[in-house]
Amino acid sequence: MRTRSVLGTVLATLTTGALALGVPGPSYSQASAQAAAAPRAGVTQGQAVRAADAYLTDRGRASFRAAGRDSFQRVAANPGSAGSFYVAYERTHRGLPVVGGDLVIAVDKTGKVTGRTSGQERTIRLRSVKPAVTRQRARATTKRQVRKVQQVTRPRLVVLAQGRARLAWQSEVTGRRAGRPSRMVVWTDARTGRVLDRYDRVRQGAGTGHYYGDVTIGTSGGGSSYEMVDPARSGVQCGDQDGAPFTGPDDTWGTGSGTDLETACVDVMYAVGEEVDMLAEWLGRDGIQGDGTNYPAMVGLDDVNAYYDGSTTNFGHSDDGARNLAAIDIVAHENGHGIFETTPGGSSGGNETGGMNEATGDIFGALTEAYAANPHDPADYLVGEEADLVGQGPIRNMADPSAVGDPNCYSSSIPSTEVHAAAGPLNHWFVLLAEGSDVSSTCDGSTLAGIGLQEAGKVFYNGLLLKTSGWTHADARVATLTAAETLYGTTDCTSFDQVKAAWDAVSVPAVSGEPTCDPGTDPTDPTDPGATCSEVSATGTASAGSSSYQPSADGFEAGSGTVLGCLSGPSGADLDLYLQQWNGSSWVDVASSESASSSEEISYPAAAGTYRWDVYGYSGSGSFTLGYDVP
Repeated sequence: MRTRSVLGTVLATLTTGALALGVPGPSYSQASAQAAAAPRAGVTQGQAVRAADAYLTDRGRASFRAAGRDSFQRVAANPGSAGSFYVAYERTHRGLPVVGGDLVIAVDKTGKVTGRTSGQERTIRLRSVKPAVTRQRARATTKRQVRKVQQVTRPRLVVLAQGRARLAWQSEVTGRRAGRPSRMVVWTDARTGRVLDRYDRVRQGAGTGHYYGDVTIGTSGGGSSYEMVDPARSGVQCGDQDGAPFTGPDDTWGTGSGTDLETACVDVMYAVGEEVDMLAEWLGRDGIQGDGTNYPAMVGLDDVNAYYDGSTTNFGHSDDGARNLAAIDIVAHENGHGIFETTPGGSSGGNETGGMNEATGDIFGALTEAYAANPHDPADYLVGEEADLVGQGPIRNMADPSAVGDPNCYSSSIPSTEVHAAAGPLNHWFVLLAEGSDVSSTCDGSTLAGIGLQEAGKVFYNGLLLKTSGWTHADARVATLTAAETLYGTTDCTSFDQVKAAWDAVSVPAVSGEPTCDPGTDPTDPTDPGATCSEVSATGTASAGSSSYQPSADGFEAGSGTVLGCLSGPSGADLDLYLQQWNGSSWVDVASSESASSSEEISYPAAAGTYRWDVYGYSGSGSFTLGYDVP
């Protein structure tokens, strides 16, 4: 798999320097002799980065809706499961940050690019990047979004590319809203002054005040001076509302009382330790933030609540005041918001994104609870069941969200549903994927088997590593299918098909051009009656570094079914074959064959639509013949 030059002046600004899109780069796939000899864990980070950079160089304009004055900067290369990597990039336009322009490229353990995600829906077209609204006016607008304002950041000029691109001021206000803490990020239209979008970084939740008895926690100190700071897990500490960790003359903590704050910190420290260890052992993530660091915690919040605010986790008490909210599922839930925020795309988005953020917290709560296997709190898919927060039992039921009044199935009303309730469909999908329909009934009456909790956690986490800003259920479907293909390959489609079936089972519909796992028919096998590549024949001339579109640049219409393509070119030439689909505004690659020869084959399970073939000359030139079948 190799690069192709791309017309245009898009510039990818990478951490190693400037790389112009249009300049041939290294192979997309680093599965060379060097990679083949790599450890079983997979390719190195450097190999994954080179493969992703090359893919971006080649496909930046067509695949990611790049404008002529867009640039890309690599910001992370996150290790996934099974030796995979997910390389994240941010975009600028005319030097301005593009909110919603982020993208992620998936690379499997062999160094092959297996998929991509992008948060941007349209190519940016702005007449000017000069604001008509002043920074001071934007700051005043931001302040009005909360009450009891404590701090407002200096607005910065950005391009908001969620839907049609608009010039905007972005700022953040800290204060209180509806009587609770708030850190509101606000985008103000730099032309009109109206609020375009906003989201609250404070993610609130609730959990149990259950005490775990005699446990081991990480603390620091010696002699007659100790503190609740975990020396083995960077950033993990716990104290009361002044932010300082609890200290003591010995290394024995807590009384066992449900209202004692030091005891609450014992529960928190234990829960965070189990979550950090689970992330490392099961998912390959280094700490809550993914860079080896974690969030400090505070207890004693005078509220029937717990929350994450972007820099700390904070835990209050149950409605009857009898228990601190510091059990595994709520502690891991709040830190789950930190995982959501520190994976590509962050936490920005509307109610639907907020609901998925809440479900992410619940999922990491369930994973941590299962990993800890503590007999005081057996693993389940209930959230906050032991706290009995307001005298009504669990606050959410992941296996059956409707049991507490939340939706089990996705519908058009989810984007306007309150975020905790909007967690229902994703929570339901996760349990179906993990356990199957014997544990959790489906929305469509289907029957499916589960792949197990730990494997479901891998698929979801690797999907998070493909997250882009403004994440929706449709985006998550594509991301987790891409993750499944990256993790398991396409030789055995069992796990991939179960991921897909679970999305179908919660009524999240298929997305045009989503990943598929279908070995399909073999165009070269004469015993396969459906694999002829003979229905249509097209001829053309290939030139190194250029594309030939067949049967024309306008493409052809296809019904739902398998599209087959067989390319045969001159000896000694290296040609690549791509199937592209028209999405209403641009051509998007949906399948590719990129060997080092002049013969390529594609079998693609297509939805009805408009397609075309792209025959690209990597090296050499000459006449070619393309045979293809259209459903």
